[in-house]
Order: sequence, then C-alpha cells, then structure tokens
Amino acid sequence: MNHTKNYGLPQWELNDLIRMEDFNRAMTSIESGLDSNAAAANEAKADAASAKIVANTAKTTADTALAAKPYVVGSYTGTGTEMTINLGFRPSFVVVSGLKETMATNTTTDFDRYFGMSAGNIMTHRLAFTDKGFVVFPSNLLNYY
Repeated sequence: MNHTKNYGLPQWELNDLIRMEDFNRAMTSIESGLDSNAAAANEAKADAASAKIVANTAKTTADTALAAKPYVVGSYTGTGTEMTINLGFRPSFVVVSGLKETMATNTTTDFDRYFGMSAGNIMTHRLAFTDKGFVVFPSNLLNYY
C-alpha cells in the first residue's frame, strides 16, 4: 500500500486489501490535523480579539484626551523683551502673529520677525514651550540663541 507524501495517508490501489487499521490510522491522522488547525485558528481569533480590545482602548483614551484638551485664544502686547505667557498647561501647538507698530510701515521682513508657529519644538529666536505656557523671545535676534 502506498501513502501520501506529506501526511502519510493511505493510497489504495486496485489490488490492495482494505484493512481496518489502515482506515482507522488515516482517520485518526486527519482528526488530529483538523484539531491542530482548529486550535491554531482559535488562538489567532483570541489574539485578534485582544489586539482589537487594546486598539479600542487606545482610541478611547486618545479621543478622551483630545476632547478634554484645553485651548486658549487670546492676545498680548509685546514689550520688546523676552516674555513668558502663562496658559496654565503645556500647549501642543502655538501660533504667534503680530505686526510692527502700524500696518502702513510693515514689510515682509517686519512680519517675519513677529510671526511664529510651533508644534512643540523650540523655534530658535521665536518661541519655546514651557510646562505652563510658552516664552516669546524679543525681535532683536542677535542677543538670543
């Protein structure tokens, strides 16, 4: 009697006698293989369910943090010196915009000197984040890092 290459299942030929042991061994082998596959599939489902729970928890946490995050819109009058602006929390994004004394005398160079945006990294010569707000540096760039 011949057997299959990969799983050793019996391959009867016309003149082979069918024996109970051959049949039972083949069925036991098939059953064992199916059980192993089912167990692996169930483990994969459990892993996927766990991953989904972790992902949903992370999304809920992120959504809650995003919804509860404070924001401030306001203004200040610069003094020409370094100023610390206290917001009561560390910002995640700041836009500072201003113009020189009057609209009539402003040039692109003047505007660039009084404008800054940051998402958390220090903008050399413009602004830096603190735990409670941010610092705006004066327009005289030569005296500051």
